[in-house]
Amino acid sequence: MRTIQRPRRYRLRRRPPALPAFWCRLTPPQGFVDYLQKRDWELLFSARDIPYRFDKFSGREHLYVPPLYEGIARYELAAFSREARTPPSALPSLPAHAHTGWTALLPLFLVLWHGWREGWWRCPFPWPDAASWDRLGELDSARIAVHEEYYRFVTALTLHQDAPHLWGNVLFGLIFLPLLARAAGAGRALLICLLGGSLGNVANYLFRQHAFISLGFSTAVFAALGALSGVATLSQRKKALLPLAAGMALISLLGTGNEDVDYLAHCCGFGAGFLLGMLEGAQDRFAPAWQIPQIVAWLLSLLLPLLAWRWAFFG
Repeated sequence: MRTIQRPRRYRLRRRPPALPAFWCRLTPPQGFVDYLQKRDWELLFSARDIPYRFDKFSGREHLYVPPLYEGIARYELAAFSREARTPPSALPSLPAHAHTGWTALLPLFLVLWHGWREGWWRCPFPWPDAASWDRLGELDSARIAVHEEYYRFVTALTLHQDAPHLWGNVLFGLIFLPLLARAAGAGRALLICLLGGSLGNVANYLFRQHAFISLGFSTAVFAALGALSGVATLSQRKKALLPLAAGMALISLLGTGNEDVDYLAHCCGFGAGFLLGMLEGAQDRFAPAWQIPQIVAWLLSLLLPLLAWRWAFFG
């Protein structure tokens, strides 16, 4: 008896049976190249609200879309491919000034000043006690309103309540001041910091409806942060609000605390510093000849607290 062997019939399976009829395949016959390509397509179609489905066939994964969306999907994929091949545009570079480390002398001087007042080490000349310094220089809104002691807007920046208050301001000052000096120069960075802190104290005094007492360098520290946001905002064109949003996020993260923290003073300092930073960036771009020289700005930043304390002592 002879066995007849029939020829085998091979059936070409073109689409998985679970897919709806007439859905179109967008992937090449070999499927996705790698996982990154699959992730990018999935994110693209999800963002553009294009319905899609994944299905595996012979160990290869493919992507299918309805026929009415085929043209839109291929257009989006072509646009995505062109954008991926285009090199990213370089961000505008901020001016990089030298000698930024000199700004660290201001926070270190605050440590020396606080140590002399608190008696951490002996002062080389006669010195009032710490309580006398606080009464004479703190931001007392009642004395400003009654006796017009406007020097307190500046002198309050040089006083601190205790050591943790001091070290916190010194730490953030050592971070923000060199960054601001890199964009504006060491002299103008110090001047912007002190002017922004003083103007922030003025705004804090004007906005509050009740008597209060405030002191600390934190208003000037957040003025430096605001100035950084202002300079960066002016240098951006398409995404100008990103530096401002980043600065506001930092102040919300670093400028809050317990009930002793003057949050309004931090916000006022940030706002004043932001305006001064915008002015610095505008001068650097449009009128660099009118900028204050670094050495002059450094001398002005030194004279500002000295003249304020002289007014406090001698009227």
